Amino acid sequence: MEKIDLNLENKFKTWEEVFENPRPALVESFQTGSVILNKRGALNPDHPLALDVESENLEVPILAHWVHHEIFGDFLLDAGLDASYFQDPKGGIDSIHADEFIQYKNQNIGFYIKDRKISLKGVFLSHLHSDHIAGVRELPHNIPYVVGKGELDKYHPDICGDFLKDVKTLYEIDFSKINEMAPLGPSADLLGDGSLWAIWTPGHTPGHISYLLNGLDGPVFFTMDAAFIYENLKQGVASSDYTWNVKMAQKTLEKIITFLKIYPQLRVGAGHELLNQKKNKKTGYLRFLLNNIY
Repeated sequence: MEKIDLNLENKFKTWEEVFENPRPALVESFQTGSVILNKRGALNPDHPLALDVESENLEVPILAHWVHHEIFGDFLLDAGLDASYFQDPKGGIDSIHADEFIQYKNQNIGFYIKDRKISLKGVFLSHLHSDHIAGVRELPHNIPYVVGKGELDKYHPDICGDFLKDVKTLYEIDFSKINEMAPLGPSADLLGDGSLWAIWTPGHTPGHISYLLNGLDGPVFFTMDAAFIYENLKQGVASSDYTWNVKMAQKTLEKIITFLKIYPQLRVGAGHELLNQKKNKKTGYLRFLLNNIY
């Protein structure tokens, strides 16, 4: 696999300027399976605001988000799961360390791509945990795949499965070279027109990325795993399970909460939860509406 630094320029200086210039882009979310999380861990039980959180298993969705831009085409935010998890909760990975997931027929990302006749131009990954990248195995491999710099340092394909082995080129965003946008920090204008943003939100992993879509229907902020569930945002408590640096994850979450309070027009989607949904009569799929939690 070839690694290339992705050179990105940002012509916008503030989020106000960004939101004053919405672009012709829409987003739709696909559930590619489910995973069991324990609430004590999804919220750090050692945080003073979460000391009374009880142990409770939660079955939460594993998501991939389809961005359709009228000019630049179709992109994915994360890849979710491929079809191998329908028959095997470990997705064919022969390792005691392999993660286990739940999947029903036709939930795999490849089904959505084929059925919706999506012609992918690229895939933007939030990080390299298996529930976010396993679907790469059934996606085109000759398109750009983008990840935050530092992610590959914590990627262990020999232990958890090499989901990226057929990817030809992996593009990395070096956020140390990206302009900061208060209050979040380094934020990259991915398509150059202010429509789709990659925001460095480290803690869950070193190079973790959250995404913002600035579409004509209004801006949508996807925390990805900077907030597993909406209760992370409501309680102001980050996760501790599956988290590389808990203190950094908490600091990142607090920046996100500040951002959401400054810009109440934002809709927000947590990494593994959907607030509201309605049936799309034309396609038969669930189109998820991510409402403001405040």
